Amino acid sequence: MSLAYYVEENGEFHPIYQYDRYAIEPEEIIAHQLCEFHIIEGHQYELRSNEMAGDYDQLIVDHIKASPRATEERVYPPHQIHIEFREYLSDSAQPLLKTSTVPNHVQAMRFLIKDKIEVEGHGVFERDSCEIDIDRNCYVVYLADTL
Repeated sequence: MSLAYYVEENGEFHPIYQYDRYAIEPEEIIAHQLCEFHIIEGHQYELRSNEMAGDYDQLIVDHIKASPRATEERVYPPHQIHIEFREYLSDSAQPLLKTSTVPNHVQAMRFLIKDKIEVEGHGVFERDSCEIDIDRNCYVVYLADTL
């Protein structure tokens, strides 16, 4: 299996990022597909569609904006799976509530698909959206108002 990202420009689809065949686990492909937003090489994209051609998974994304990494944002080791839980207040304010390390992508998916998530010490939140930040090697779950 492999995963490639495509963006449409002038009616044609162009690859913007690709994992080589067998360089990505099937569970990680599914976790990417569950994310509404994707940070790739300093740009934010929104998922338009998931597609498949044989063993090749394709994510069609729309470019949203340049998204350079903020200096206070941590870059995680690539051999671990990290999830950040952030409170979504506005496009410019998403304070970090908690960071977790999980043993595998199936455990990460448990958080990516939830409608409500309890963050220890902060309460129960509604899930707003989630993102895979390829540049920082982490998933980000954005949380709305506490319940």
